[in-house]
Amino acid sequence: MKKLKTLLLFLLLGAAAAFAQQPAVREYAYWDEAQKPVLELFRPLYFVTGIPLTGPVNRNTADMKFQCSLKLNMFRDIGGSGVDFFFAYTQVTIWHFYAHSSPFYDSTYNPGLYVQKTWMRDGKPLRTLLGGIEHRSNGRDDAYSRSTNYGFASYARYFPDLVLAATLRVGPGWYGDQRTWDVPLRYIGLLRLSAAYTTPDRNWEFQLGVTPLINKSIANVTAEIGYRLARRRDNPYLFVQFHYGYEVFRDCVDEYGDSVLWPDGMVSYDHGEPQLPGAHVRIGIMVSPHSFLRAIL
Repeated sequence: MKKLKTLLLFLLLGAAAAFAQQPAVREYAYWDEAQKPVLELFRPLYFVTGIPLTGPVNRNTADMKFQCSLKLNMFRDIGGSGVDFFFAYTQVTIWHFYAHSSPFYDSTYNPGLYVQKTWMRDGKPLRTLLGGIEHRSNGRDDAYSRSTNYGFASYARYFPDLVLAATLRVGPGWYGDQRTWDVPLRYIGLLRLSAAYTTPDRNWEFQLGVTPLINKSIANVTAEIGYRLARRRDNPYLFVQFHYGYEVFRDCVDEYGDSVLWPDGMVSYDHGEPQLPGAHVRIGIMVSPHSFLRAIL
């Protein structure tokens, strides 16, 4: 676990250095169109490391997790309607950094096309409707391919320090070359409920997301706590993340290598019980898009 201890020390020292060099307070006026870049963050960008809370803790189970996410603003305020149209790409990777040869465990690739409308009052957001189509895949094109395509709609209501949101996703999944509703029903979920709270001084941020599933894990649950290290446009956070459930497609039914292949090389899909869900806690650094949008993504 020497690597784990070294990395945790590095993260804590980096956070302390960033905190010690805080610039003067400077809020970012998100709703000023002149300041909005063509390319910007969509979902949070983070790099965290941690351990499982289910099962043994060793160099093969401790891991790193990172997410990168960008949006390309294609059309803004279409016809004066306040509607924006954009493309975005998100990737989540679980990295077994501490294991021998430090392999990537699995990645989820998530491109999409989006339409967003936000209603304002006195320069502040009241509610947002975000919709579009997304694709999620593990990037494989063989018997172990997992993917899903779906349309979705998210609605968020804003209060002074609180955001409440709900997201509905509808679409099938694929296991190898077989179409199945097990992927969205058992692992990804069709409905996500979330809340994000930011303290009045904007230093602390808390978020909870729950996605009900039709299996014995009951739900995917994510809880996050962030401490803002600098009140700047890129607002870096010292970030703690707890996750229970399924994180990447490799957690789906039949671990890679355990399935029986048909003569044509495709996998025979087992509609049996899903794998047991896992729980992890991780700590690291996060750069978040504007906090009031986090709850709807």
